[in-house]
Amino acid sequence: MPQRNDRSRSTPTTSPKNNSWFRMQAGHQSDADIYIYDEIGFWGVTAKQFISDLNALGDITHINLHINSPGGDVFEGIAIFNALKTHGASITVYVDGVAASMASVIAMVGNPVIMPENSFMMIHKPFGFTGGDAEDMRTYADLLDKVEAVLLPAYAQKTGKTTDEIAAMLADETWMSGAECLAQGFADQVTPAVKAMACIQSKRTEEFKKMPESIRNMITPPRNSAPRVQDDGPAASRTPVQAAAPVVDENSIRAQVLAEQKARVNGINDLFAMFGGRYQSLQAQCLADPECSLEQAREKLLNEMGRESTPSNKNTPAHIYAGNGNFVGDGIRQALMARAGFEKTERDNVYNGMTLREYARMSLTERGIGVSSYNPMQMVGAAFTHSTSDFGNILLDVANKAILQGWEDA
Repeated sequence: MPQRNDRSRSTPTTSPKNNSWFRMQAGHQSDADIYIYDEIGFWGVTAKQFISDLNALGDITHINLHINSPGGDVFEGIAIFNALKTHGASITVYVDGVAASMASVIAMVGNPVIMPENSFMMIHKPFGFTGGDAEDMRTYADLLDKVEAVLLPAYAQKTGKTTDEIAAMLADETWMSGAECLAQGFADQVTPAVKAMACIQSKRTEEFKKMPESIRNMITPPRNSAPRVQDDGPAASRTPVQAAAPVVDENSIRAQVLAEQKARVNGINDLFAMFGGRYQSLQAQCLADPECSLEQAREKLLNEMGRESTPSNKNTPAHIYAGNGNFVGDGIRQALMARAGFEKTERDNVYNGMTLREYARMSLTERGIGVSSYNPMQMVGAAFTHSTSDFGNILLDVANKAILQGWEDA
């Protein structure tokens, strides 16, 4: 059974000490200690920072993961779970106080999971709130159901229970002591009760309906000062406590983040829907990366389409393509249709040999719109959205043609 590290052997990494919910320490024998001791995703510290610090630990073979957390942002938590699950190091999880909500999911990476007798774990259905009309509410409810479907396998794999059994426990907001976790398969070892456990400052108690009174004092509403991970270093090296900061409306921030995430997911799905499932792998990559915006997804899609495209006429003379007066739009549309195999190639079409990115550029510059100050992503975004550019409609026409052709061939 892996043992706890001797902390005197550990040296801290560059993990933030103030206003952060985690801390990491690299040991001297290819091991490391990680502490998740507050609300995941709080104070703007993201999973991206956690993963960056995890990678900075170097070639470690064992991780001691200490958890005392009420949970937090589900998307940040999923990213952390995946990073730890695929890291390659063996992981021992210590639930030092409470592992609730998303923190309990992260605890499932442990083999073993060790809990003192007086520690607790809580699992429940994904929780959130939104605003809008009935359709917005239904969409958000669907999102919560999808999140639950993502979380179920983590619990099931650890405990050996079926997803239906886990789903019933989630619906009931199940709180378990160390002994109960051991009996249910969520923990592998129970140790004697600890004398005292660190208090967590969080407003998430408002979400918990069945919290045992024995641990209610462990999770208190945040004071005006920002929470911080406790530092084990010498007292002289600690940063002085800063003056009280304004109270942050965490619920409003979480609602805004969830709304932005929902808009990002819906936008990416709508973008790829035009291509009838042809780019499912790229779509999944874009959805899985919380840093990938809709504009970046468009750029990646264009690049992928460009790699698949073979210019049909690389040495075309510079003739003007004559259509119905919309020279640029007609030329680009005809070249794309020909490249997709729906029309014959017009030999005098100057746009035959261009890439998709060049099409985007031409749809702007030929209408007098300067692009010299744009990077590629900004240029493509402008081509999609500018009122005088029909670049997006052209791609939509070609995509619709491809979808209709697929239905006719089916």
